[in-house]
Amino acid sequence: MFINLENLTALIPTNAPKVRKKKTATELAWTDMDLQPGLLDLIRLRVLQIHDCKGRMDEQTKKLKAHGETDHRLQLLKDWRRQEIFSDREIAALNLAEAVTRHPIRTVPDEAVHAACLFFNESEMICLTLTILAVNDWHYLDGFAHTPKTRRPPHE
Repeated sequence: MFINLENLTALIPTNAPKVRKKKTATELAWTDMDLQPGLLDLIRLRVLQIHDCKGRMDEQTKKLKAHGETDHRLQLLKDWRRQEIFSDREIAALNLAEAVTRHPIRTVPDEAVHAACLFFNESEMICLTLTILAVNDWHYLDGFAHTPKTRRPPHE
């Protein structure tokens, strides 16, 4: 299955709630989906671990713990491939998160997408992908906020 990122907005459910100040478009996109918030939070934490965003990792860990995630699973998340504590659905989502985070979007390995498609329908895949992309974007946009003003852009 290939996800056409240009047509994502057309696939957002028509009954999605109206945009409010505190909700992002991606949060609204999965409001009515069958994805557990805990799974999306777990994915966010794994992407933050890949980027080594310690402050945001702490925030996400607290959020997961508040929703019932165990310390044991959180400690094993960095090495999730060697653990048997994660469900097949979580493994497919974690694999997709790492693939999207580590590869430009056009070169995400087909195996990661196909494995995730076994566990998620099209709208869930879109929401999962949007979540992964959003965390990656937050990471890169945050870098702009900490760039010294005297530094010239790379093209100059």
